[in-house]
Amino acid sequence: MIMTNIDRPSWTRTVDFTPGLYLKVRRRTTRLELADVAARIGTIPHVPEQDRVEWLERIEADLVPVSPNTIDQLARVFRLDLQVLAALAAIARGERDASLTPRICRICACSWRLPCVRGHEACA
Repeated sequence: MIMTNIDRPSWTRTVDFTPGLYLKVRRRTTRLELADVAARIGTIPHVPEQDRVEWLERIEADLVPVSPNTIDQLARVFRLDLQVLAALAAIARGERDASLTPRICRICACSWRLPCVRGHEACA
């Protein structure tokens, strides 16, 4: 059977990635649980770890916006493409056309600027 471009599954797509979903996929790609991330980020004032887990769940569900300070803390725990995250946030706020969604991998949410490397090949 001959496959056309239409028949082939796409590794990248411009879909409904939200800021929270992007963070969730990037976290899962690094094989971290929410508790792992909560244990590695700091808050001022101090917030108990269980509360941090619940807060991160709400961020990943797009129930609360992610702040620049939180993004900085998360970027220290797992790899993020800050430009992709900023573009997704602008789309979510209605400040950018959804047709301009960055091209990211639907499996691991990597981008051409921040590709995953498996073996000697880059995912993106």
